[in-house]
Amino acid sequence: MMRTIIIVGMATLLFSSLSVRASTVSGVVLESGSQAPIPDARVTLFEPTLQFFQEVRTDAQGQFLFTNVPLIDILQLGASSRGREYVEVEAIIKGDSFEYSFVLGPETHPGEWNIVGNTLPEFFDATDIGILRTDGKIFFCHDTVDPIVFDPATGQKTFPMGSWSSQGCMNASLRADGSILMIGGQDGSDPGSFTDAIPWVKGYDSLVDSWFDPPDLQHPSGRWYPGLARLADGSLLVMGGGTAPSAVRTETCERLDLATQQWSYTGSMENPTEFPPSALLFTGDVLATWWPPQLYSPATGQWRLTQNFVQPNRSWPGHSDHSIIVLKDGRVLAIGVISGPDSNTVMGETYDVATETWSLTSNPELVRFQTEVVQLPDGRVLVAGGETEFASPPVPQVLGIVKWCDLYDVATNTWRRVADMNWHREYHAVTLLVPDGRVLTTGGTRIKFQVGPTTADIEAYSPPYLFRGVRPEIVSVSKTDLARGSFLTVELAFESSITSLELVGMQTTTHWVDGGIPRHICLPVQQNGTTITTELPANPNIAMLGHYMLFAMVDDIPSVGRIVKIVESEGDFDADGDVDIGDFAQFALCSGGPDVPPAVTCPAGVDADFDNDDDVDLGDFASFSQGFTGAL
Repeated sequence: MMRTIIIVGMATLLFSSLSVRASTVSGVVLESGSQAPIPDARVTLFEPTLQFFQEVRTDAQGQFLFTNVPLIDILQLGASSRGREYVEVEAIIKGDSFEYSFVLGPETHPGEWNIVGNTLPEFFDATDIGILRTDGKIFFCHDTVDPIVFDPATGQKTFPMGSWSSQGCMNASLRADGSILMIGGQDGSDPGSFTDAIPWVKGYDSLVDSWFDPPDLQHPSGRWYPGLARLADGSLLVMGGGTAPSAVRTETCERLDLATQQWSYTGSMENPTEFPPSALLFTGDVLATWWPPQLYSPATGQWRLTQNFVQPNRSWPGHSDHSIIVLKDGRVLAIGVISGPDSNTVMGETYDVATETWSLTSNPELVRFQTEVVQLPDGRVLVAGGETEFASPPVPQVLGIVKWCDLYDVATNTWRRVADMNWHREYHAVTLLVPDGRVLTTGGTRIKFQVGPTTADIEAYSPPYLFRGVRPEIVSVSKTDLARGSFLTVELAFESSITSLELVGMQTTTHWVDGGIPRHICLPVQQNGTTITTELPANPNIAMLGHYMLFAMVDDIPSVGRIVKIVESEGDFDADGDVDIGDFAQFALCSGGPDVPPAVTCPAGVDADFDNDDDVDLGDFASFSQGFTGAL
């Protein structure tokens, strides 16, 4: 909302000569209805090109004050507060001081869906995968033969090299080196039968636009719709899947050893499964929810049952009705529900890792299953489209598929309906958060293989936080390889009071599962002018290795994200996730001395050359000791 306001100060009425300067801007921010003051609201005063920008917070009485404001003919004055609508006015200043009162009601902005490109000549309507790459572009494919790369920043698409054979119904992940692995699936010669599962693994290197041939899975009868979870060290756990020649599901699982790049069997699941929603927890265990909910210990290689949903079954033995995400407080949120034999009616459940129990969330107006689910930088969750059994009153749908979208606020356990998608999209759509804060989706418009394909459009959702005034802006980061437990410095373009830095794991989505980094990590900040410092978590189960987007936040308003990578801690010689006294002994063993072979191999990625003299010797031990003592 914007209004033009001509503000004439008392001093101007008395002494017109004082109009050559404006020194203070003040006012109050109030709650609509009650007219109660809103403390800690963000108020900004700026020139549209941001050559001038100031920001203050309201006090306990909702009052704000800007001092030493230069003479600029037109300034924008905006006010925002979490959960409330942003209001901005255009002020034409005619005096040396003026006041303005803001009245903020509940947030109602629905955001916007816009068509931003297309995937022609391809229609991504089955076996689709979307992978956010390290350059911020999205790699789309459905058969590995006809991939497309789309740049959200420019709206342009390119056509990279296809692989040597068709492969669909697979899972995928972006590796720490930036390459992509496509795992399992089925031969593309007869994709509708699900009987030609394959153990193939293909790799794609975007830097040189070429495919490579990693070792295949061990399971000889293949895995279509295999589950996939990233582990703390960047290795992969692959679960279940359908097998050749009869599409029977398997309960077997395999792990990828990063050192040897070989797959080997590990413990089997409680039930044969396919595409189980799964994610690494802060405890180091992997939770897989479909079906029944169970936990895998990477340390023991074994699965065990955990507590069942409040609403059990969840469409077993059909497809999963839900997706899961790991929240920044470590809980797990499952979104989507089908009524099934138990007449389930609540769309969300949260899993408490400490007690291993589930609890119901509140409900949106329209309950759906197999929705598109994306965690946003502000902590809210976009829940887009899906299929409904519960539409009352009826809503526009195609064979049950709707355009309806909601934002779920985890902090308040509330839902708010937002703008509808442009197209009906079922679970074959692929939907990802991109660095500029938007959410992109494509595919899924061949509804249940009976209608369409109706479009090859790529559409982008601009969440309400993109309509809340001036965003913070990251100019630079001190490093893009972030060691666990290390410090990071961020420089801003202008002085805005940052409330947190948020690391959001980059996604690899297909169907209702994500093979990316299931993390949203809130980093505390210290600020001095435009310089922000923070410390990365040392816990390897929280700070998973791999690629993230780094957002600077002012309340619920994110900057454009910077793509960074969490790497092994420097000096973590015993590979326990932190740098402590145990690393002294390990250092002595792996350094050996200038002419002595190391007694053990240092962990992969560890840089032991602390004095930067291009070798590892006793001088590094002294540098390490000095740094460790200083850390104490």
